[in-house]
This record gives sequence, structure tokens and C-alpha cells, in this order.
Amino acid sequence: MNTHCDILVVGGGVAGTAAAVAAARTGCRTVLIEREQYLGGIGYSGLLQHLCGLYVNSETEPKETLNNGIARELVSLLGKRTPQRKVVKIGQVYVLPYSRDDLQFVLGSLCSAEPSLSVFPEAEALSVESNQGVLMNVTVGRSGITQEIQPGMVIDCTGSGAVSVMAGASFDMAPPERVQLAGYIVQIRALVNRDDSLSIKVPYYLADAVNKGKLPPFLRFTTFTPGEEPDEGFCKLSIDGQIDHDREQLARQYAETVHRYLSTVLPSFKDSRIAASSRGVMDREGRRIRGEYTLTEDDVVRGRKFPDGVAKNSWPIELWDRERGTLYRYLKPGDYYEIPLRCLTVQGFRNLLCAGRCISVSHEALGSTRVMGTCITLGEQAAVAAAHYLRHGYYPQTREKRETAKEKIT
Repeated sequence: MNTHCDILVVGGGVAGTAAAVAAARTGCRTVLIEREQYLGGIGYSGLLQHLCGLYVNSETEPKETLNNGIARELVSLLGKRTPQRKVVKIGQVYVLPYSRDDLQFVLGSLCSAEPSLSVFPEAEALSVESNQGVLMNVTVGRSGITQEIQPGMVIDCTGSGAVSVMAGASFDMAPPERVQLAGYIVQIRALVNRDDSLSIKVPYYLADAVNKGKLPPFLRFTTFTPGEEPDEGFCKLSIDGQIDHDREQLARQYAETVHRYLSTVLPSFKDSRIAASSRGVMDREGRRIRGEYTLTEDDVVRGRKFPDGVAKNSWPIELWDRERGTLYRYLKPGDYYEIPLRCLTVQGFRNLLCAGRCISVSHEALGSTRVMGTCITLGEQAAVAAAHYLRHGYYPQTREKRETAKEKIT
């Protein structure tokens, strides 16, 4: 079975869902494929508690999101479902608490409202055919059946740049010793006398256990965050990002080991239990597809603005270092940088863009651009650019039409 569409979005995380909705709103026939049954990516599956990267970091609480558009719309819709959840400041950054069920509902509602959008869950891109920099055909597997999709434009929101790599795009990856630690979260229930001190005690006792040889080294970077219920908390474990064999099983074993140990040294944990866990290990780093520009650490911390800037971000560079734990570099209070459209385009390809974690940035800059609040806007802006290219033969905010301007992709 063959399907023709104007824009194909691969990956239904927050970037991909935003891209699909934005593409459909331009009137383009849009297809979104997602390998899981649900939308939202790790925003749903990861047991995360906060949306990061939505706000400027300043001395006063922000009244609105840094970026307009779908990011601001999503925040408004989440607020209508649970108005008690307000912007909070954690350390030096502002974040929005949310529940994964609310996020799933809102993303689904946004998709359902667009008649030009078809969502294919449990579908995965298997192969790509390209010719002279144009993706001609994407083979999709769904429920044991293969389907051919002929798209006008493709937006790769897989996080790993899977479609781009299948097409032969160039990419960068950090060397093994620099790859950031991955994350894995467990929900703890039945805590007794939980208070703010546990956020300090948990990493202290685990670091002490690592120093004594009782626990594996990466577990010293485990953090604890109180939940909304009085007996609830979340432990975020660090996992070696280079492990690719049985990593989920290993993460569960680590989580059980951490919980058992904490039950012996902290009275609050004595009779507690693991109530839930992330559906998988959450990578913070992977392939970075080479675009026409690579955003750098200096661009981020200096708050650089670009003529083709499409997304604003104030999130610090947050690197989960394998030896030193979490490292931060902040922008000046009240400042932000921009991510140019050239970081979303793909070198050597005319109808392929990236959005989300796999855009063209340096290892350090990725520590800032990968957060969900920013990825929502990246997805939306990739769709706007794709729709513009279909209509005009060149991307918006480029002063000169490309060599292919006379020959639109249809």
C-alpha cells in the first residue's frame, strides 16, 4: 500500500507531535509515525515531573513562555486541566510541573483537532530511498505490514536521527568517554516523614556507599525529588550511556539496589516500595545530524542571536559528566540565545529537516538544546519551514533561493 503526503514526521515525542500539528495547520497533508502506542516520547514514558526550557531564567518569575506558538498553547492547555500546577523555580531555572497523563491527553487533543493529520502509532521507518538529495520513499513497518510513503518533505524527530542516517546524512557523536550519562527514574511510595532534607541525604548516602565500594560508581549521581503526594518521591539514576545490551534490565537492577540500600540507611525509606519506573533508559545524547550550521557552546553562553533564528532558549548547558556528575554553565540572567534554522536543515538534502535532540549542535550545546520545552518549538519551526519550502522552493529567512528554487518538490 502506498501513501502520498506533503510532510512526513517521524517520531511522536514532543518535537514530532508539535511538528505534525504545525504542519497540518498550514494545510499540508501530514503523516506522523510513532513506534510506541503513545505520543510524548520520554515526556510520557520517562516519569519526568517538569517541562524544562520553556522560560527565560531571570530574577523575577516569568509570566509567559519564551517562545510563542505551540509551546505557549500547550502550557495553557495543561493549565486548564490542572490549574494548581504553577511555574516553580528549582535552583536557578524556572520549570513547569506536569503529569504525564495530562501531557498525553493534550498532545492527543492537538492531533485530533487537525483533519489534515494522520497519526500512525506502533509504526517505524524501516528504510529510506533517496535520489540526489531528495527523499523519495520511506518504508514504514506497522503491525507486521510494510507500507510505502512518498513524502514531499520529511522531518526527522526520532531523537537519534535514525531517518537521516538511513538516508546517508553525515552526523557527529561524542567519543565514548564523553557521552553523557543516560537517565532512569523510579517512583517511590510509602515514604514516611518525607521532607526536603531527603534531596540532600539521598545523594550523600549513595556517594558514601560508592566511595566504600558498596555500589557501582554511576549511582553516586542519583538525585531525589519529592512528589506531589506526602509519601511520594522520585529517584533519578544515572546509567552509562554507552551500554546498549540489556540496559533496561540493568537499570531496573540498579534501581532495586539503590532502593534496598536507602531502606537500610534512611528511616523514611524503611517500608517504602518502588511503585513505577521509566519505560526505558533515557538517553541524553546520541547522533547530531550535520546541518548548515553547528550551534556551539560559545553561541549558547553568550546569548547569540541569528538572522534565521527560529527558537529562543535560556536553559543552561547541563552536562551529565561520567566522572564529575552534573555540570552547569548559565547564560546571563534575563538573556537567551537563538537556534538558527540552519541547525535544522540537513547537509546535502533538500527535503529533509531535523527537530529535537538530533539537530546540528556541538556536544556542549546539546546540553542546553535537548530539553523538552525547546524541542516543542524546534518541531513547530521545522514544520513551518517545510511547508514554506513546499510552496516556494526555498526555506524562509534565507536571502537567496536555493539552486532548486525553480523546481519545487511535489
